[in-house]
Amino acid sequence: MKHKIYIIVLVSLIGLFGCNDFLDVTSSEKILQKDLFKDSNGFRMAVNGVYKDLSSPNLYGKNLSWGFVSAIGHNYEVSQTTLPSDLYQSAIFRWDVSDTQMIADAIWSRAYNIIANCNNIIQETESRDSLFFREKSLEKNLILGEMYGLRAMMHFDMLRLFAPAPVMNYSGSSIPYVEKYPDYHPIHQSTTDVLNNIITDMEKAKEILAPIDTIKFRSIMTYPENRYRTFYYTELKEGEFFNYRCQRMNFFAATALLARVYLYKGDFENAFANANLIYKYHKLNWFKWTDPNNQGQSNDVDMVHIKRPDESLFLLHNSKNFENIEAYTLVGTSGIHRFRMNKMDELFQNDLDDFRYLGWYNRDGLQRYLTWMRPTGTSEFAQKIAQYQGPLIPIIRFSEMYHVMIEYYIHKGNIPEAINLLNDLRLARGAKARVANDVTSDVLMDKLVIDIIRETLTEGQTFFMYKRLKRDIFNGATNIIMEPQDWTIPIPHSETAY
Repeated sequence: MKHKIYIIVLVSLIGLFGCNDFLDVTSSEKILQKDLFKDSNGFRMAVNGVYKDLSSPNLYGKNLSWGFVSAIGHNYEVSQTTLPSDLYQSAIFRWDVSDTQMIADAIWSRAYNIIANCNNIIQETESRDSLFFREKSLEKNLILGEMYGLRAMMHFDMLRLFAPAPVMNYSGSSIPYVEKYPDYHPIHQSTTDVLNNIITDMEKAKEILAPIDTIKFRSIMTYPENRYRTFYYTELKEGEFFNYRCQRMNFFAATALLARVYLYKGDFENAFANANLIYKYHKLNWFKWTDPNNQGQSNDVDMVHIKRPDESLFLLHNSKNFENIEAYTLVGTSGIHRFRMNKMDELFQNDLDDFRYLGWYNRDGLQRYLTWMRPTGTSEFAQKIAQYQGPLIPIIRFSEMYHVMIEYYIHKGNIPEAINLLNDLRLARGAKARVANDVTSDVLMDKLVIDIIRETLTEGQTFFMYKRLKRDIFNGATNIIMEPQDWTIPIPHSETAY
């Protein structure tokens, strides 16, 4: 791999140091890298910088949420008028055109820059005694747990984009798994080895963060208004750095992401074990379904919680979310609205009472989904939704754990248990028609796939579900037939040349 990724990797706090080894802290202040880690405040700044960069449009602030990955998952109508040119080319799997290659390069470069930053922080943290940090071992462990988890998560999404899925039985090399800083010649590993490294890191994060999030900050994690930033405020004696745990990598996020990784690998037993752990906390009311009035049961659109944050195990934050999507939404003065949802009537047939259709879709006749839309209401409630939920970027919710467990039960032939769980999930989403007890496993799997699409619209997970299952993409009456080359984005040329 060319040196490019690691030479520029720390140019700013939100992403990269430059060749002069200085770090942008704000627009008007710069700090030398050698000075950054001289005290615990510097470590906190570096950690916060990783989260800010994860939320940038190159990654989860667009490309890995409502933008690129939602387009290739055909969450939107695919045409040259309803998608920007680069996303249209991506949605028809033209990996060879410059528009698509530019997106791939931006994702790849920024992701490996973040991985390098995580590695740098891990190494610096491990080299310090606990007494170096203001909050001693609590702070040291929290930083290590978060950075190991983020390093694993970032590698996992690069693997899902730039390498064949395990179901393809590909035996060649995939992506590099980078564990040290700097690493100018990282080795591309097999998919199996990369997945094993991801699991090792995420298991480590889970173990480190478990006592922090289930014991030390139990009061934060058991109440949704404490888990993410709202108009409520809970002051911690340890300070702001330790607050809003679901806006940081945490024990529950690491556990749920492990379920996602194990399922992608095809390890149903470990996927179920991790999903079931989250499910048990959910049944203990640590994480609850969004109130029906806030999903769409109310006729007042101002009531809708556009990000369903109470259900989220991990959220990122970008204060420019509304502006970022609005810049792409309208085409000049023509009034054409981009990002129209795709085949929604067919997707929700016989379930038009489902909140994900009834409450979330086609408000104001725009044929769009509310998740990323700025609330149009003028009430105080709508303004608070816009202020506190608008910047949030959902990464994983406990509802995904239902899907993991349902698929496990189908795989094990326990159809009654799978049906019960799917009916519970559907009821929580307002769908009143129950799945019949006599459905076959194939029919039940089809229904599960449809529910996963409904649950992940515009949030960047649909394409990965299709890819993991090697399943053609839903497009109404006629699915989009996928060829092997359509599933895997080529690693950017700039990163493969020597």
